[in-house]
Amino acid sequence: MRTNFPLLMLLTFLQGCFSGGFQLLWQAPIASSVTPIVQNGTVYVQGFRTGHPEEPYRLFALDAQTGKEKWVSADSVYEIYGESGSSVFYRNALDHLVQLDALTGEKIHESGDDVPVIRNWVICGDTMYILNALMQVVAVDNRKNAVLWLRQLPFGPGDHTNLQSAGKQLIVSGDFRDQGEHYGLIWAMDAATGAENWHFEVPPPHDYAPLLVVANDPYILATNTAPLTLHTHVLDIHTGKDLYPPLPIFDLYGCHGHHAYSPQGTFDLKTGQRTGDKPNWAPGSVYYRGLVWQRRITGLGVVDMFTLRNTYDGDFRGRRDWTDTATNNSIEGIDEVSGKSVYQTKINKYTRFSQPVEANGVLFHTSLSTMREGKSGVWAYRLPDGK
Repeated sequence: MRTNFPLLMLLTFLQGCFSGGFQLLWQAPIASSVTPIVQNGTVYVQGFRTGHPEEPYRLFALDAQTGKEKWVSADSVYEIYGESGSSVFYRNALDHLVQLDALTGEKIHESGDDVPVIRNWVICGDTMYILNALMQVVAVDNRKNAVLWLRQLPFGPGDHTNLQSAGKQLIVSGDFRDQGEHYGLIWAMDAATGAENWHFEVPPPHDYAPLLVVANDPYILATNTAPLTLHTHVLDIHTGKDLYPPLPIFDLYGCHGHHAYSPQGTFDLKTGQRTGDKPNWAPGSVYYRGLVWQRRITGLGVVDMFTLRNTYDGDFRGRRDWTDTATNNSIEGIDEVSGKSVYQTKINKYTRFSQPVEANGVLFHTSLSTMREGKSGVWAYRLPDGK
């Protein structure tokens, strides 16, 4: 009797998905390990067709309910920004901003070499906020392709920056440099006008290191990683003032609600008090019905190059299989309080996969096979109804 081993492998994989409490809705044959963007019923993925690593990375638009391909970009894609004003935006290998019709995928516009490179961005409805290489924040109405306002910031060029949206504010962070002075700086700006609401400067002693900033309304967490001042400022999001003396957090795992999680323990952000000495809670990218959903990777090994590509035109230059990779991959639903795993879906070994994202009770992620035993694709699961 002849056995169909590939079919058995697939059935084993699917059984693992269903036994963990997940319902597999669809799987699309697009190889990627980049977190997908889900907007307005469409899943935007940067990747290539499964089994064709010689292809350049393109932008695929998939129906979020069925996984059916709506369209694919004609040009190679370096980074996807998302959908806004009935268009979808991405950066290509030439560092040009490309605008496509979100319905058809047809190109509407591509910027030239004279446009400053985008460092950070955030999309809010029909408006795209850009922090460029000239340290300017620009608000663009994508329905009219019109600049609403532009604000020059006092950050040093090429320094660590971030741009986040928090209610009606933009939270911009970076490093200030002037005549030997070098320290972290945060600006809170009115999203409608670009006017400054407040700004925060890291107090001395100034010892250069990136300032890691997380906007978690009603707080701004600013972790100073300088060797002399390892701590986290907790600021009021409306005033930029320290709520209490800095917390002894050196490496922020994440935050949710009124709690911050770190290797130094769990802290109540309302009071600044430590609530637990052990970081039970695991960082995750999705919160759904009382559970934290995260990608879990164990058994990491040394990896080799998967594909070698020309940086500018995406031409295929050769391929080497990965020599080793993660051997125990899963997506877990974890109880936020106890840190215990409630649901788990095993992912095939020899597969790189992205952080999951949730939209309308469906969990999406991508995977990229690094050896024959793995499986590439875009995956959509119906999430369980909580604990």
